[in-house]
Amino acid sequence: MRRETFSFCRRPAALLCLGLAVLLAAAGCAEPIRQTIDRPFIAEPVSPETVFGEATLGPEADGKVKPVSAPADEGPLTLEQSLAMARLVSPSLDTADQGYAGAMWSRWQAITAFLPTASTTYQVVHSDDFRPVDLRHDQWTWQNRVSQPIFSGGRNVANYLLSQLGLAAADIKRAQAREDLLLAVKEAFYGILASEKALKVAKTTVVNLTSHLNVARNFYEVGMAPQNQVLQAEVELAKAQQEEINQSRNLVVNQARLNILLRRPVDHPVKLRDELKHDPFPLTMERCQEVSLRDNPEIRLGLNAVESGAKSVDVARANLYPEVVVSWSNTSTGADASAHGGPTSSSSWNMAAVASFNFWEWGRSKAGVEISKVQLNQAINALTSLEDATKLELTSNYQTLVSAGRNISVAAKAVESAAEDLRMVSERYQEQVATNTEVLDAQTRYSEAQYEYYQSLYNYNLSWAAIERTMGRRVTPAGLAPEERAPARP
Repeated sequence: MRRETFSFCRRPAALLCLGLAVLLAAAGCAEPIRQTIDRPFIAEPVSPETVFGEATLGPEADGKVKPVSAPADEGPLTLEQSLAMARLVSPSLDTADQGYAGAMWSRWQAITAFLPTASTTYQVVHSDDFRPVDLRHDQWTWQNRVSQPIFSGGRNVANYLLSQLGLAAADIKRAQAREDLLLAVKEAFYGILASEKALKVAKTTVVNLTSHLNVARNFYEVGMAPQNQVLQAEVELAKAQQEEINQSRNLVVNQARLNILLRRPVDHPVKLRDELKHDPFPLTMERCQEVSLRDNPEIRLGLNAVESGAKSVDVARANLYPEVVVSWSNTSTGADASAHGGPTSSSSWNMAAVASFNFWEWGRSKAGVEISKVQLNQAINALTSLEDATKLELTSNYQTLVSAGRNISVAAKAVESAAEDLRMVSERYQEQVATNTEVLDAQTRYSEAQYEYYQSLYNYNLSWAAIERTMGRRVTPAGLAPEERAPARP
């Protein structure tokens, strides 16, 4: 073997101590809460719009999510404003962003498997007292090594492709979190509007029944009506008052739900613009099925899981092949800290190509391949189940949308008829031509017709939002909206 004098540095001990000091200082400065996440120093081919620093991932992050709310002097909140505010402060979106950043680093970790690695070893050995006096000394050894993988049976390639799929899955999960948040905000938004309408109906019912109770009492006091009519009116008024209390409770709960989604105090005043609409839905159910099977986040994750399962089979098969590594090393030995002084000092280097192969492991590698095949089949079956569930969910939401849309026009006519019926019966009762029961029944029919109308309007808008969630795409009255990318958040 060739021997020569070779040295990287004359003061390795000083460098070692300096490195340890730097590491300890860095560890002492680490924050125990959420950390700022750096960007991997590689390209980002999946989404050019990706912006690290979203929510709490910026250089000015302090570990707190600052609530965003509309100024008090602005008008009522619209649905779009509510959605924009929720997207800025949602912890679920921040969690998805964190997952995407982690997937970026996982991809870089897979890339490093193709690159050479370098290591260094520095040691000192003190001789014992059994050696002759003239040979008692400390021996310092410094070894440097560089290794480059040449062939790994396809494991490194498969792991890299798996990391790419993991990055795509993280991006899909960001879209999934966004769609879940949009649906939750819409449910709370429409719930508040429906509760306001129901509370208005309940208050109107209380006013009407109070007026009727006064008329019944007047008739009773002058002897024109029996007392049981007054008692009936009092019972119906008590029921209406209880309904008003219940609707007030529902409104407070729905407002609290929206405030939580917007990261505001639960008792924050909520004033919304009425956006319960009856716009014609522009897509057929067949078109919705086609889009949902392509763009639904769960379906996309299922396809990603199938592809990942196929790559996992390749990773398992890599154990059936040998591995080849080329390495270079340099070793210096000496009697002082530079690992060069003294009569026994030496320096040498060598280069080697090493091939290793486990040719008998009692079927362990084969079992790993079969396990990965089983997991792949399970992912395929799970994808099939997801497709079936998506078809059923979309069919249910679409039919609810259609039926609610039809009920809106029917309920609107019923409200007009019930209002006219109540007016006529009330006038006839004041003339003592109609009975007390007829008035109470007419009031009940009028209140129920109003409830049915607003409930149908609420179901229509909520079904529209649920269809958008199932498809993973927004729908406007003009048609299917363009696909959204993950929004950049300051």
